[in-house]
Amino acid sequence: MMTPANPRSVFGMNCPECGDLLIAPTWSEYEDERHILNLWSCENCGYHFETEAPLPIAQAANDAATIKVFFPSLLVG
Repeated sequence: MMTPANPRSVFGMNCPECGDLLIAPTWSEYEDERHILNLWSCENCGYHFETEAPLPIAQAANDAATIKVFFPSLLVG
């Protein structure tokens, strides 16, 4: 189940199962120009879940350009 990230949280978020404070996601993945997926894992109770964090549009454009610079297409024409 995907949970929207809490934009008010300064230091991560609370585990939905036990309420323990989770400082940072275990894994983050760039989904597209406007979204980041975060995988969270609670060490207290073992619960795993995902959140989706939106990127601001201005930052998303900068991030997309940066990604193209560091990860150019590997297709050879």
